[in-house]
Parts: sequence; C-alpha cells; structure tokens
Amino acid sequence: MNYSTIVQRDETGLNQIYEAAREFEEQKVLDAIIDCKFNEKKLQQTLNLVRIYQARLNIESMDLVEFSENFIESYATDHNECFHVAEKLIRRIGTTITGSMKIFRKFCPVVRQRKECNIVPTLDYSRLRFSIFYGQFFSVEVYSELVKTLLHEMAAFFYHLVTTLKVCKDMIRKEKMVRGDYELLKKIFEESCDEVLHGVRDVFDTFGQVKLIPDEELKERRRNARPMKEWLAKDYHAHDRKWMKQQAYMYRLASGSQYGLDEKASVLWAHNPEWGRKVCDLIPRLDTLHIPFKHSKKAEAEGKIGTYDAREMVYLVKWSGVSRMDDEGKKVIDEANEKQFYLYLKEQYKGDYLFPSWQAVCRERKFCYNAHIPMQEMANNFAQHLPKQADAA
Repeated sequence: MNYSTIVQRDETGLNQIYEAAREFEEQKVLDAIIDCKFNEKKLQQTLNLVRIYQARLNIESMDLVEFSENFIESYATDHNECFHVAEKLIRRIGTTITGSMKIFRKFCPVVRQRKECNIVPTLDYSRLRFSIFYGQFFSVEVYSELVKTLLHEMAAFFYHLVTTLKVCKDMIRKEKMVRGDYELLKKIFEESCDEVLHGVRDVFDTFGQVKLIPDEELKERRRNARPMKEWLAKDYHAHDRKWMKQQAYMYRLASGSQYGLDEKASVLWAHNPEWGRKVCDLIPRLDTLHIPFKHSKKAEAEGKIGTYDAREMVYLVKWSGVSRMDDEGKKVIDEANEKQFYLYLKEQYKGDYLFPSWQAVCRERKFCYNAHIPMQEMANNFAQHLPKQADAA
C-alpha cells in the first residue's frame, strides 16, 4: 500500500490540511512513535524534516502575510497567470503544503506486503490524526530528550501551519464577500484604475497617439457591453496588471466619452468628467476672458498679441480641478497632474496669445505656495475672469 501526499489545489485541499493540522496532540505523536516502531535514527530523521519545513514555513508565511495585505484591495493580481484564489494561495505556500504532507506521511504505518499496490491518501492513515492506543500511562518526562525535542518542534510547526492556513481561509472568505458586494467591488476597481494609471505617471507619453484598442473594436465592445455588475464580479482577480492597465485606460476613456471628452481629457478628469467638459469648452474662449498678459519679443515674432501672465496660468491650472485619488479615496493634486493639463491646454488652444513655459509657471506656483495662498483662493482668482454663470470647481 502506497501513501499519496498529493493535495487538491482548491479550497477543499486547504480545508483538509487545516483540519488535520488542528488535530495535533502530543499524545497522538507518542502513540504514533510506538505504533510505527520509531527507532532513534527515524526519530532524528523526522526531527530534521520538521525543522527544514519549519524554516521554509517561516519564509512562506511572511510572504503570504505581505501578499494578503493588498490582495483583496487589488482588482487584478501581479501574476502573469491567473488562478482561482485557493489555487493561487496553495502555490504561494507550496513548500509548506508539501512539507506538512511529508510529516504526516512519516507517521503512517509501514505495510510490508505489496501484493496490491493501492494508493491511499496520507491524511486518511496518518497516526498523527488517529490514536490507536488511547493514551499512554506515562508522562512525557519519561521519554528521551530526542522525543521531547521532536514533540516541541512538531507542536511549533503545526501551530504555525494552522495560523498560516487561517490567513488563507480568511482571504478566500473576504474574496467571496467582495465578489458579492457590487458597491465595494466598484470602489476597488476604480481605485485600481487610479493606481495603475498614476503608476505610469505620464500616461500620454507612454501610450502615445496609438489607441490601445482600435475604434472598431471599441464600438463592438459598446454594442455588446455586459452590465457592469456582472463583469466586475466575473473579472475580479481573474487577470494580471497588464490587463488592468488597459482596462483602466479604456474605462476612463468610455466614462469621459459620455461627456464628449477626448482620450487625454478623459484621463485628466477621470473623477469629474462633467467639470472636465466645462474646462474643455472654455479653452477656445480664453481670449475673451481678458486674462492679464505681457508683451514679449517672442510673441511679436510669432504674430501673437502677447504672452499670458505665468501667475495667471497657475490660477488657471488650479481652477481646472485635475486630480487623482490617494489610497484613502481622497483627491490629490500633484505636479504630474498639473503638468499634463498644462501641456493639454497648450495643445488645444488656438488663440492669439502665447503661453509661458511650464518652468515659468512652476516658479510662480512656488511663490504662491511660499506666500501660503490657499489652493481654493488661487482657483477663485482665475474664476473672477469668468462669466457669472461659470462656477468654480
């Protein structure tokens, strides 16, 4: 009779090992040592095996805890291949799973007769789970130091194993909970969109002028679009971050297109496309707002009236309301967002004035910060140039 140490790579397999590990008792180990006729050599071999896999368990459990901290909050994983969450977890602690099964195997009864080579599950026959002597008459103290050491090391290993498997089970439970909570799932998806797009930093330079998905395919997707509630649950933890980056970009593009925004504007105003529409509508009308400007030789050489004042451009950038979301879901304004808007502004503007360089705008922005001018006040300074019906961001 041969003993199989293969574990099902699913939630059932995790639960089987978890339940078996919880059943650890010192008395069962003592009974198994007698039943399996352990000599000193086999005791030492088993002790060495436990120590090897305890060391590996220490490493894998730390990695698992780190992995678990962001796994549920990430819509897509960092892996190139995608598995069911239980299978993913088993792969992450594969050495631990293998080691625990080898330890259970050490305490299976030896069968000398091999007339029928039946393969049976280790967990069904390991004496660590099923005591046949119903308790010894002697306390642990009467056994050799080697036996005592083995008991101590095995107790530490199984305690640690149960703790690690609890983390796995908790992650599986949380994933099921998230998959059934549409609002939470949508929040996680949108935050993951922010994360991958902000990680690119310069999304426009990265993607260039080439659409990630051709217009024909985009139109086909819209015609055959599934309800968001359906695909959010299905695709959760089913793809890698490369897929997430593409989907995030397309999601922002689709959201912005509802307000007539182009690709770049859809990303700039991902969290407020309605306001983005107002800003974009204003760009062709900037010359009508009587924004202060300066005469310059460069403007004269290019046939322009003048160059817009750099500080007024700081106010315009703040008024634009471009932002990203931080880890806590709060809006964050940073230089990367503002620079992208300013470049977009210069690209879209076709009027009779020049814009100062971004470096000049940054110098004026630094002055405003050093003067402790509140951000909203800067935005309001530009809003003063607007017609009365145009509200501030």
